[in-house]
Amino acid sequence: MEAGAYVVHLHGSRRPSTLVWLIAGEQAVTVEAFVLHLVEVPDPAPLHRYLLARNLRLRDVHFGVDDVGDVFLTGSIGDVQHVDRVLGELLQLLEESSDALVQLAYGDRLRHDPGLASKVLADGAGRRPAGTPERAPRRDVRR
Repeated sequence: MEAGAYVVHLHGSRRPSTLVWLIAGEQAVTVEAFVLHLVEVPDPAPLHRYLLARNLRLRDVHFGVDDVGDVFLTGSIGDVQHVDRVLGELLQLLEESSDALVQLAYGDRLRHDPGLASKVLADGAGRRPAGTPERAPRRDVRR
């Protein structure tokens, strides 16, 4: 892994594993965590409304959607001493919202495919966030 790019492994109860990228820049540390794969979601509008509403109440990290529609949490930390607080906020947010996000995105499909929730909440291991050095490891987990 390139100097300045770090991965933190967070453990929760509703979401057992989350990888968080910390990318040190000159002025701040960028934080990014994978949240949810969107696989053939016919109408992502309710999910997007939920994400925007949640963003209004967040302080250091915010929901975002990448170019293929997967959901991430991103943020920037100006003071390295606040990394623990931001990681705590990120973990709490994931624990509170994971079930609602999956339900909004997939709804009735969850009854027909019980393994779908764990598949779309996979930790996104190896997904290289924007701004990560090119030589950082990458394993594309989208199928």
